[in-house]
Amino acid sequence: MIKYTYPAVFTPEKDGGYSVDFPDIPGCYTCGDSLEDAIYMAEDALALMLHGYEQEKRAIPIPSNPDDLTVKKNEFVKNVIACPKTDTAR
Repeated sequence: MIKYTYPAVFTPEKDGGYSVDFPDIPGCYTCGDSLEDAIYMAEDALALMLHGYEQEKRAIPIPSNPDDLTVKKNEFVKNVIACPKTDTAR
C-alpha cells in the first residue's frame, strides 16, 4: 500500500472550524468542525483525489516542501498522510 504525504494549509474559521487546502493538488480542499475533524477530512479528501489520479493514470504531483509555502498570519501548514483507496474487484 502506497502512502502519500502532502502539506495542507489549515485556515481557522470564525465558527471554530477549519478549512483545508492542498496547494499541490488542484481542487483538493475540505473542512471540519474542529481541528481533529479537519485532519480526518483532509486525509479522506487527499486519499480520494489521489485515487482518482491513479484510476485516470494521471501523474501524481510532487509534494511541496512545507517550509516553502506562504501562508497568512492565521493559517498554518500540516503534513497530511493518505493511502488512496484501491479497487479489489476485478
